[in-house]
Amino acid sequence: MAWRPAGINKSSNKSHVSRHTKSSSSSLSLSSSSSSSCSPTLQILAFETAKCMVRLVALYKSLSDDEFHRLRNGIMKSPGVVTLNSDDETYLLSLACEEMLENLDQAAAIVSRLGKKCIDVELNKFDIAYHNMKQGIIDARTLDFNTEHVVKTIDQMEKYACSTSVLYASLVGVDEMEISKRKKWRRNSGSKIDYFNEEISSRRKQVIHFRKISLWNQTFDKIVALMAQIVAVIFVRICTVFEPFVSSLPCITAKNRNFNRLHYNSNPKSPKGLTFRLSSITKIDKFITKIRYMDVNTEKNQMLVQSAPENTVGAAGLALRYANVITMAEAYFYSSKMITNDAREYMFEMLPMNLKQMLRGKLKSHWHKDAEAREGQQGVAEGWKAALEEIFDWLAPVAHDTLQWQQERNLEQRNLDAKPTVLLLQTLHFSDLERTEAAIVEILVGLSCIYRYENRGKRGGIC
Repeated sequence: MAWRPAGINKSSNKSHVSRHTKSSSSSLSLSSSSSSSCSPTLQILAFETAKCMVRLVALYKSLSDDEFHRLRNGIMKSPGVVTLNSDDETYLLSLACEEMLENLDQAAAIVSRLGKKCIDVELNKFDIAYHNMKQGIIDARTLDFNTEHVVKTIDQMEKYACSTSVLYASLVGVDEMEISKRKKWRRNSGSKIDYFNEEISSRRKQVIHFRKISLWNQTFDKIVALMAQIVAVIFVRICTVFEPFVSSLPCITAKNRNFNRLHYNSNPKSPKGLTFRLSSITKIDKFITKIRYMDVNTEKNQMLVQSAPENTVGAAGLALRYANVITMAEAYFYSSKMITNDAREYMFEMLPMNLKQMLRGKLKSHWHKDAEAREGQQGVAEGWKAALEEIFDWLAPVAHDTLQWQQERNLEQRNLDAKPTVLLLQTLHFSDLERTEAAIVEILVGLSCIYRYENRGKRGGIC
């Protein structure tokens, strides 16, 4: 699937770029003289590569000292995570570690596939190198997390991804201009044809420029070497920070830092700069049959998602639905507007049958009590407001993180913001089902009472 920056029309962008890169190749293609015939360039694979780079950069940033401190002392101790998910630090850190490793596996699979197109034999075997890393066979002496070289590499990857994003937008823009030109031509709007021709010509020059400075014109060897280095750096960092809490990680110590050494090419004219050395790995043939999994598309890796215990919201397949209910209720709670009949019905229909029955039962109980005591209803509404505000303070962030987690993993919507992403442990996925449903019923009952007592509309309540 081609990577697409945010803001591009979803229905047509993919076909636009594909069609444009084929139909306009004669006018937009770069001269092959700038690249050696033995060192192929990424070209159309630049977009998938940029997406992978963004994933690696985001993962790298999420492992900084500040972010790890925020994870342990902020996210994991937030009221919503503690109340619904767990207060066990070791358990939560194991979830974070597993998710980061899965994300790294997905990136490594792409790097491995791109590596097969490299001329350098060492880069060609990145899948074997990564397999050996996972077994703890790695020389970590050149893989320090915050070295000047690594930081520069991260910056370079961000710049490549950004310029590739602009290239994609430029390609789509040219294609859209050509479509508009054809429509004007069919309508015999000859006066505007010249304008479109000039604009298209100008934009094609921009495309040529952005191809030169983006990943499109970079060689497989150069880019795979950059990404392979960062994959190794991230893996060592994961092992370093999570090893005290996750016993299944390989121990990265001085004793096993003498294999699979990464070294920098001393030749400044070399386009690669970094190569993998596998010659020091013993019995390499035995690893070949063990790394077949790297050839499988791991884009939809769901191991962590599928590991949710039976008593969780995620195991019931309700995380996204409940997140939407909670955020909708929050929006109406803080709004002075009434809930429309359509919105009320939509929210109610999102609930599974057991919650509908539970909600009806609680509401009937409240309405019965109200019939017996007509006075002090405004005071009851104020009491519900205070109670709901307290619940939303810890429940709403988990719901928002659930929606954010889903959005970040929607490949069609993924943008170039390489900031640390939301972790699954922050979401409703691992939340206790019974506690979550009790909280949802409570906020819906409270919202219904507030609407009823404050006369927001003819009908009060959700159902």
